Amino acid sequence: MQTWRSGWVWQRGGLEIGGRWYGQGITVNSRSSVEIALNRQCTAFSARAGVDGLSRFTDGSVRFSVYADGQRLWQSGALGYEDPAAAVEVPLTGRGTLRLVVERAGGGALPTLASWADAVISCR
Repeated sequence: MQTWRSGWVWQRGGLEIGGRWYGQGITVNSRSSVEIALNRQCTAFSARAGVDGLSRFTDGSVRFSVYADGQRLWQSGALGYEDPAAAVEVPLTGRGTLRLVVERAGGGALPTLASWADAVISCR
């Protein structure tokens, strides 16, 4: 992970999205960017993206995007606290960087935590 290009990241085990528990993942703020240098031949990124269960009292929504080498490859719709996680499946063959972005999608006065659950980068 390129920490100088990334926001706050919390790697954790046991997180919840939309009432479902996941074994591991990363949690970020509702406005975040996490950049990862793919230092070998990687073929895919997969995850379940959604508002983290720790944001129980939030009233906002977020949108998730996945970029590779500066090109957006995937974007979710607006997701709120009770929404199930969105399935993420992105090919990475021939790519050098991966960037995970979360942006606010709707109102809300309270902070929102967003999670990329069961996130996996498949490499050779």
